[in-house]
Amino acid sequence: MIGQPLCVARSRGTHFVVTANTTDDGSAVYLRADGSWSAQLSDAWAMTTEAERDAALSQARAQERHICDPYAFKVVIGQQGPHATNTREQIRGRGPTTPLRRPDSINSARLTA
Repeated sequence: MIGQPLCVARSRGTHFVVTANTTDDGSAVYLRADGSWSAQLSDAWAMTTEAERDAALSQARAQERHICDPYAFKVVIGQQGPHATNTREQIRGRGPTTPLRRPDSINSARLTA
């Protein structure tokens, strides 16, 4: 309908995590408190304020030679650390849903072995 607002899914997380993709193989990575990146969401820096989130995004954007398109999303904190509350981030955290076919990809060695 014209003039009707779009329905948008709301995240119900309590903390923020910054994520991006690596420029070498496109895998999902998460920003740690020390400024390094981890492939594991459980290692991510879980921030409580929007100011921390914004500062972390600025820090991540300064590293865009190694990562691309950083953004923040909300998480809840569980016994094993941060846990994604939306389906998109849960899928990204588990890895690619289709095999990578690049011969120089780290994951391609696992597919052919």
